[in-house]
Amino acid sequence: MQVFLHLGFHKTGTSSAQMFLHENRELIWPRAALVLPGRIREVAHAVFSHHYERDAGSLAAITAAMRAFLGTMVLGPKRRILISAENLLGPMPRGVTPAPYPDAVAIVRALIAGFDAFDWPVQVTLYLSTRAQGPWVDSLWAHQVRKDQIVPFTEDLESFRARMNRVSQAEQLDILRRNVAGVKLVTQDVSGFDALPFGAGQPFLDFLGLTPEQRAAFQPVFRRNVAPPRAVTEALLALNRQGLDGDALAAAKRALLAETGADTTREKDEA
Repeated sequence: MQVFLHLGFHKTGTSSAQMFLHENRELIWPRAALVLPGRIREVAHAVFSHHYERDAGSLAAITAAMRAFLGTMVLGPKRRILISAENLLGPMPRGVTPAPYPDAVAIVRALIAGFDAFDWPVQVTLYLSTRAQGPWVDSLWAHQVRKDQIVPFTEDLESFRARMNRVSQAEQLDILRRNVAGVKLVTQDVSGFDALPFGAGQPFLDFLGLTPEQRAAFQPVFRRNVAPPRAVTEALLALNRQGLDGDALAAAKRALLAETGADTTREKDEA
C-alpha cells in the first residue's frame, strides 16, 4: 500500500490543494482513496490534544485515532491513499513555541504507526508544501489578525516575525528529515505552483503516476484563501485592539473586508 501524506505546512497552498482534490474526487477515487480534513477530524483532535499534553499517552492516542479511522475505510494491499490535512501536524504556528511545529517528529511517527494495523507493507510518502520564510510568516500573521477569536490577536508584524524566525521553516524541514527514518519526504514551494499545469494539485498527480492522457481529464483550480493587502490587515489589527465584544468585532471586520473589496471567504478552522 502506498500513502501520500500531505501535512502542510499551514498557509502554503493547502486550501488550493484540497479544493483540487475535492473537485477531481471522482477521477481520483478509482486510483486512490481520498481523505480531506473534514473526514479525519478526530485524528486532528488527538494531535491538538498532544500539543497541550505532550506525553506518551497523548501520542498513543494519536496512533489509536489513526488506526480507528483507517478501520472505517475499505482498503486492500494495493489500494493507494491520498491524505491532505495540515492540522495533523499540529496547530497553526503562532511563534509561542521554540519551533513552528515543536512536536512534528513525534506526531509523524505516531501517525505512521497507525498503519501498522495492516497485515501488508505500507510505504508512506510525506509531502510538505513550503513557502519562503518571509512571506510565510507574514501570511501566518495576517491569518491570525483576520481570524475571529475569543481573545483577539493584537501583535504587530515585527514582533511576530522575530519570534517566528527563531526556527525557520527550512530548519523545521531538516529536523524532520533527520529524525523520521525510512519515510520519503518530498516538498514543493508555492512559488513554483503557477508554473505547474495543475498548480497545488500537481504533486498528487505526480504521486499517482498518471499518463498525460489521464491527466487531461483533471481540472485545475484557482488559488484559495489569499490574504488581503497589508493595509487592510493593519486596519483589521486596529479593530482587534479596540476592545469590542466578539459579535461587534466580527461584524466590523466583515464590513471592512467588504468595503475594501478584500476576499471575504471564511477560512477553514486551522488553529
